[in-house]
Amino acid sequence: MVDLLSYPACATALLQRAPEGDQAGIMKGEEMTEEDYHRYIAAFNARDYDALETFFADDFALENAGFRVQGKPAFREFYAFFHQFCLEEVIFKEFFPGRNGFVSNVVIRFTGIEDLSAEVLAEKGYSGMSVVPRGVSVDVEFYIHYLLNAEGKIQYIKGAVWVPEAKQG
Repeated sequence: MVDLLSYPACATALLQRAPEGDQAGIMKGEEMTEEDYHRYIAAFNARDYDALETFFADDFALENAGFRVQGKPAFREFYAFFHQFCLEEVIFKEFFPGRNGFVSNVVIRFTGIEDLSAEVLAEKGYSGMSVVPRGVSVDVEFYIHYLLNAEGKIQYIKGAVWVPEAKQG
């Protein structure tokens, strides 16, 4: 593993969504539960984008590492691009329910599977992301804020990276 501080804010966005209706466990007007969130993580880790999209409002937005992904088509485009270069595994730590959504604490393990340059990231509009070299794994701790709409779908996602205090000496 590489020290997190060697690769600042290795970017990505956790996107969550469960299947429609009863299968999702999220009924109209209900809040997302920790159990729903575990299904979301399982779909993300399995790269099941169809299942993930069921958790989202059509026009949801994800903001992370200085870029914004708006809507389901942009979500698909971003991950079709990013997952060619980097494998992501979400590791659950905590779930904090709230009035209009929730916050999760997760570790995302980024593993470089193909070379990706900072120039290509900038060309695509993702210049806030850090490159993870091929064969290198980096664990990054996130606190992710999810806002839900009236139907219990994810409307907005914003991630914050936890950077531990630098050790002295």
